[in-house]
Amino acid sequence: MNELAFPHSDTLCEDCGYALKGLLASGDCPECGLAIEESSPVHRTGPRWQERPGGSPGVEVVIGLMTDPKRFFRSMRVDGGNGYARLFLVGVALGIGLVWFWFSWGLSNQGFPRWAVVHAGIVAGSVVVLSYIEALGVVFFSRRRGWRTPFVLAERVACYSSIAWVPAAGVMGLAMVFYARGSIDRWMTGLLGAWEPWQTLGLLVLIGAVAMLWFEFLVWVGVRQTKYANAYPAGEAEGGEV
Repeated sequence: MNELAFPHSDTLCEDCGYALKGLLASGDCPECGLAIEESSPVHRTGPRWQERPGGSPGVEVVIGLMTDPKRFFRSMRVDGGNGYARLFLVGVALGIGLVWFWFSWGLSNQGFPRWAVVHAGIVAGSVVVLSYIEALGVVFFSRRRGWRTPFVLAERVACYSSIAWVPAAGVMGLAMVFYARGSIDRWMTGLLGAWEPWQTLGLLVLIGAVAMLWFEFLVWVGVRQTKYANAYPAGEAEGGEV
């Protein structure tokens, strides 16, 4: 094959960011040795969710992110808008909100506590807000490091990585249940002999920080696999994110 690699676009090696324009498609990246053909956007077919959201495609996204996030983000499409990615984030946030409502309701002696609804809404909203704060942070650090990660791509990575908020919310929800029932105070007092309420709050903050690490890990993997990602030139791609 003597064709030039992507002569119509400013394509980069997806591993190291080396400019591939003008090189032979059959060769390897002069910088890192990755086959030039592997940086073609044709390999970014994306999960089915990026074509049409639904129950089965959603399950595939969750399984892909939880079992092999590197492969998921390496094949994720980076062209188009973020409509479906945002829909995924909203679904995750609503699911977490329902879980927290269940926790809050279980701690109440009322038939239907209004504060539990408010609490669930705050938690669901926090998932969205924290995910977008993370996306802004990705853009900031990407610019400093010379990566090609505009906000639209950082937002997409953060939206799909939001699935990691589910186990974090579960851990924090259980911790809050134990805190409300005084279980943490009793356990730590029995273990250490002396335990103060402020120490319990500090422990809850620590548990929350640890629980968030999975989200941070998924975002880190996503950015690493998309920092030099190549999209189809305008007008060439069909379907995908809206």
